[in-house]
Parts: sequence; structure tokens; C-alpha cells
Amino acid sequence: MDTKLRDIRKNSITKVVAFFLVVLLITAAVVQMQYLFCLRKNPEVLFVKEYKESGEFNRKVNNTFLQIIECIENEQEIGKDADFYYYIADGNKEYSNVENPSKNFFEQYEDTFYGLEKGNWEQGKHMKYNILENNYIENPEKYTIYLSFPDEFMTQKQQEWENEREILTPYVIAIMICFIFAIALIIYLMIVTGRNSKDKELHLSRLDNIYSDVLLFIFIIIGFIWIMIMIEYSNRVIQISHTMSLEKIFYLILVGGATVLTSISCLSIFLSFVRKWKGRKLITHTFIYQFFYRIYDFIKSLFDGRKLEKYPLTKSLFYRQLVFIVISFILVFFTFSFLIVPPLFLFPPILEAIVIYWYVKYNNQTFEEINKGFNQSLEEQMKSERMKVALITNVSHDLKTPLTSIISYIDLLSKEENLSDSARDYVNILLDKSNRLKQIVSDLFELAKSSSGDIHLDLEILDIKKLMEQTLGDMEDEIKKSGLQIKINFIDHPINIYSDGNKLYRVFQNVIDNALKYSLKGTRIYIELEERNGKALASIKNIAGYEINFTEEEILQRFNQGDKSRSTEGSGLGLSIAQSFTQVCGGEFNIIIDGDLFKVEIGFPIV
Repeated sequence: MDTKLRDIRKNSITKVVAFFLVVLLITAAVVQMQYLFCLRKNPEVLFVKEYKESGEFNRKVNNTFLQIIECIENEQEIGKDADFYYYIADGNKEYSNVENPSKNFFEQYEDTFYGLEKGNWEQGKHMKYNILENNYIENPEKYTIYLSFPDEFMTQKQQEWENEREILTPYVIAIMICFIFAIALIIYLMIVTGRNSKDKELHLSRLDNIYSDVLLFIFIIIGFIWIMIMIEYSNRVIQISHTMSLEKIFYLILVGGATVLTSISCLSIFLSFVRKWKGRKLITHTFIYQFFYRIYDFIKSLFDGRKLEKYPLTKSLFYRQLVFIVISFILVFFTFSFLIVPPLFLFPPILEAIVIYWYVKYNNQTFEEINKGFNQSLEEQMKSERMKVALITNVSHDLKTPLTSIISYIDLLSKEENLSDSARDYVNILLDKSNRLKQIVSDLFELAKSSSGDIHLDLEILDIKKLMEQTLGDMEDEIKKSGLQIKINFIDHPINIYSDGNKLYRVFQNVIDNALKYSLKGTRIYIELEERNGKALASIKNIAGYEINFTEEEILQRFNQGDKSRSTEGSGLGLSIAQSFTQVCGGEFNIIIDGDLFKVEIGFPIV
């Protein structure tokens, strides 16, 4: 049961669902907060129980007081329908919306009473804030001001305050629940990110390949853009009425979409940070760290000889050179320092001569050891190569005699008249396969001889154009059987080269045969001959009938066929033999692959 639960927790689908739930919860919380902002709901109602103790009432009093001051400045009374009682006098004029104003009248509203008399401020004994001290008046001694709010007004405002709290509370609870669940799911994602149920290894994603500081920069930019959208949204909403409108709904949709995109981006980057922290590469996988570390590592590599760990002799040369440089620098420094002391400045050059003698002597010994080791390695390599060639040659030679006998007996057997049809079919198959085996053995023998250099060459001046035409004429039956068209483009005049005609004939035969076997049905083979930069350049091009998923080097390896299905009768030696014969005869053999185009170029210097 525990194993199944662990599998579910680390399941990819579970993690994806949790990821998008976090995005939805955060978006829901932000949209609800912005919805309350659209309705101009005051969050203070959740924290302040009494309206008279709120900042909103504070602002109401300040605005009312400013309105009363303007009353004298403009010499204009405030209407009787005002929601407050006031009295103001400056010694010359009096204004009030109360018929018989007296201080006692205003003081009866003890919780909302404010007064200015002979330069001294007074306020109700139950008031929390000394509000009027923030309102500065020139020469306050000449003013008498009384202000209070009727009980009916305060009762109504208190009721509205409580009603707004009742409206706001469910939204706040919903927002808190969204954030709590989002935080819980984020903690879950932090625990399971980079893990799966199959093993205990940490698995990084493609996002984790980006440097941490680059991700942090992207994180900050995305967050900044989101904040700017929120600020722009708030500034526009403030200018619109308190009620919901189409414009406010549009802004809410905009905020929701921006929050979804921001949440997806930022949460993905945050989880990448968590995975890097788990892998202990959060700091080390930063562009800044890598930049300075590589500088440090490069400087360190100049002195620690780490690149020479596999080569002890070269490493000793390196350290000897390092010691020589350091000692020489010190001796040069002392030489210039002792110039003012004539007898002493001779000692550093004498010591330098000794150091140079030591350096040259031991370097020569190391060079001799390196040369000795190099020669031994070269001899072993040549010996190994000769043994391989000898083995292939001997095996090929030993196989020829029994193969010849097998082919002869199969040929005699095929001439028997009393064979059944099925037996004759079997004999024909045996004859075909044995002839193919004989050809492979012959190819292997020739390849071994040409690779070792132990091959007889009849070098002469020959016309490569005529040789290619002869090869195509001899292969006419194979060309017709393949069903492919051959397009020839030769220059008009002969081109003479110095080569072995028999070996070069085999080269062109192998390359053209390779094109016939592996070309796409219904396509053409292009054979060209041209002069270029003093060379005769022959090229054979065809479109492969299979996917070319190998390199030029791989196809030239022995026994390597381009057609991985091995649906043809090729041995995989044809191109290797062609390359080997071309190089032995003094030419160049190159293969060019471009998509499904397979091209062979054979070049010889023109005589």
C-alpha cells in the first residue's frame, strides 16, 4: 500500500495536476482581491471593529474640518442638510448649522466632539486619534471651532461598517483558503519535483539547463511586468464608478490571464531552482560562477599539469619547466637588486648557469625516454598490423582451396539429370552462395594486401576516360538488370594519368556496382569526368534507396553496409577496396553525403 501511494505521489500526472491547481488557486485569489478592489471595499473593516476608530472616519473628520475652514474663507455657510454639526467664529463672523450653538450642545456627542478654543484643541474622550492636530491654521487663537457628528449618523455608519464586514469576510476566507491550499501544493511539488516512482535518482528537465542567474533575471522581469499590469489596472479602476461595469470586467479578465501566465512561468522557474538545490548546483550552475570559475580553472591548469596526468614523462617536463621559469625569474630579480653591490650581483648569473645546465641535462634524458617509448609503441603497432594482415592473408589463402573444391563439386552435382526440381533449386542456391563466399574471400585477400602495401602494381600512363567507358561497357548487363538510368557527362578529349589500369578498373567497378545496388528505384545515376586544378576528377552520384544515417568515415569501415536491413548481396568491402586501391595507385578517394545524395569522388594528377 505504501509503495502504491508513493507511486501516485511521484506520478507525472499527479504532479501536473498539482501544478495547474496551484496556478488556478493563485489566479482565483488574485482575481477575488481585484474584484473587491473594483467594488472599493475597505479591508480595514476586518481589523477595526468600531467605525469611529477607523482610518475612514479619520479621513471623514479631516475632510469635514477642511470644509468648515473654507466656510470662513469663502464667507459661505454650509447647508442645514450636512451630516455633521459645526460652529466656527473668527471674532467678526459666525457660521453654524445649529440654531442655538453652544459648547454644551456639541459636547453632548462626547465620542465625536472636536473643538478649537483659544488655540487649544479638544476632542471626545473616547476618540482614539488626536485628529485635528494635523490641521494647521494660521493664528488659531482667533478661531473658535466646534464639530460633532450626530448619533444617527454614527449609528448608520456603524451599521454600514458591519454590513461591509459581513460582505467582505467570505471573500477574505476564500482568498485565504486559496493561498493555504496553494502553499500546501507548492510544498508537495517541492518535495516530489525531479523524482519519479521508478528510481531514486534526481531527474533534471530542459529548463534546468539554463543558468540559475539567467532564470532569476527572467523571474524578476516577469514579476515586474505583472506588477506593472496590476498598477495600471488599479489606476484605471480608480477612475471608474464603484459599481461593476464592462470595462471593469475586461480588466478582471486581463488580470486573470496575466496572473495565469505569470504563475506558470514563475512556478516553473521556482521548481527549477528547487531541483538545482536538490542537485547541489543552484549556485554553481550560474553564468557568473561559471565565468569566474573557468578563468580560475584556466589559470590553475597552467600550473597543476592536470592535462598531462596520463603522460608521466611529459608531466615531468612540464614541472621542470615551471621550476626553471620561477627560479630564473627570482635570479633575474636578485641580479638587478644586487647591482648596487658589485661583488654580489655575479652570484645570480652563476646560479642561473647551473640551473640551465640542470634543466637541459634532465630534459635530454626525458626526451630520450619519450623517443624510446614512442619507437617501442610504433614497433608494437606495426607488428600488430603485420600480424593482422598475415592472419587475413593466410586465412583467405587457406579458404580458397576448399572453396574451389566445393564449387567444383556443386557444379558437377548441378549437371546430374536425375535431380528433382527442389533438389536442383537447392543446388543452385548452394552454387550462388559459394560463389559469393569465394568473392568475399578474394576481396578480403586483396584488401589485406593493399592495406599492408604488399601489392604488385603495374603503373603506366593510361586514359582514365577510356578506362571508365570500358568499365561501363563491361557492366552493361548489370546496368540493364538494375533498371536504373545512367547519365554520363565526360569531357571530349582524353585525360592521361599515371596509375595501375587493373586496380583502377576494379575501383570504378566497385563504386558503380555500389550505386546500382543501393540507389532508389526509378532514379538516375550520374557519372562525370572533368579537369579541375590539374587533376582528373571522376564522380559517381546517386540517390540512396534507404535513410543515410551514417557518416563518410563509417561507410568506409570494413564490412559496413549503408543499408542496415542488408537486403542486398553486398559484402561491405567494395568501398574499402576501392579506397585502398585508389590510395595505393596515388589517387584521392572521397565520399560526400548531402541528405540522401551519395557521391564518390576519385581524383588523379593529370600527366
